[in-house]
Amino acid sequence: MVPPCHTAADIGTDHGYVPAFLAMSGRCEHVIASDIAEGPCTAARETQIRYGLQGVMDVRMAAGLQGLAAGEAQAVVIAGMGGATILGILAERPDITQTVDIFVLQPMNAARLLRQWLTEHCFMIADEVLCKENGHMYVVMKAVHAEHRHSLSEIELEIGPCLLQKKPVLLQEYIVDRINRYRYLLTQMDASETARRSEKYKRVQNLLELLEAMHPA
Repeated sequence: MVPPCHTAADIGTDHGYVPAFLAMSGRCEHVIASDIAEGPCTAARETQIRYGLQGVMDVRMAAGLQGLAAGEAQAVVIAGMGGATILGILAERPDITQTVDIFVLQPMNAARLLRQWLTEHCFMIADEVLCKENGHMYVVMKAVHAEHRHSLSEIELEIGPCLLQKKPVLLQEYIVDRINRYRYLLTQMDASETARRSEKYKRVQNLLELLEAMHPA
């Protein structure tokens, strides 16, 4: 999802494999591996040395986008974090966020929350793909700037507008996964009369009905 560009940054880089791949594939002339902790930065430096990427790959210890200068990176990857954490990183430095052309985001959870934040802050979800690893389903989304704020329907927020349009092979499995999660949540909430009367219960119930309509038993 990262297009050819001069500079790309990987936030929360861990071992630095993503920026190393982007550099070695020739997709990016320069890459930045950034992480908040010393351990991952040390591992990223080892990756840098192992593949001879000195001068091409920078390793920086910084929180979120703090290690970037405005306009420095055209593409930013933020993967392997919760959706709330990712949107917090984006919201913390609007001066940096506004200068990045493309964000490639892979939330471990709360993809719906992230989609909602993106659309409310003048981003458009340009593409999405589904991945499955060790029995878990993940969404990878590409977000670009939009001229105006736009809204998504309930089902678009939950599943993803691009996934609904593209209908990838894993889509039905992903829908079933969401159905099972919401059925379990309602079962848990059923134990409390207060929870059953809550707006959240009604919202989850309505969302479950929408999902079940997309995947009839």
